[in-house]
Amino acid sequence: MRLDKRHLLAWAAVAVVVPGACRSSAPGSASTDSASSARADSSSPTAGASTVRSDSVVLRTDKTQYKAGEQLTLTFENKSASSYAFNPCTRSLEREAGGSWTAVPDEGRMCTMEAWILDARGTRTGTTELPTPLAPGRYRVVVRMTVESPGGAPASAISAVSDAITVT
Repeated sequence: MRLDKRHLLAWAAVAVVVPGACRSSAPGSASTDSASSARADSSSPTAGASTVRSDSVVLRTDKTQYKAGEQLTLTFENKSASSYAFNPCTRSLEREAGGSWTAVPDEGRMCTMEAWILDARGTRTGTTELPTPLAPGRYRVVVRMTVESPGGAPASAISAVSDAITVT
């Protein structure tokens, strides 16, 4: 298999993402978006930090209501001129409680180490599943994405965050 520059950059992005790829993000962890403006959505009561939602990538779910263990189809729409590397399996879930969002532990979750590429102004879909058991409530899906940087420049990261979903 021959690797061109784009594939090498994708693998480099995986190397940046790999350390936390098989576990959920720490509650309240934040990331930044250098491709476009970002806004803080809410605070994590445990860490006092906030998850930053990217305005450059829109993340949609196929439904608004799910059951624990059910599969979700995620659609990523890139509104920017940058490309992003990501893996829909390594998503994290946040639960709303008292107006704040808190990361939900997902111990034992295993994912293959893949770097999916979301092209500039492109759209991709991927699947993931909700954990079992999962208490009923309002949740959102967070997917960390790494900006593909030309020339091996350090990659910056964004978080694509879905609208709230309901788990019954």
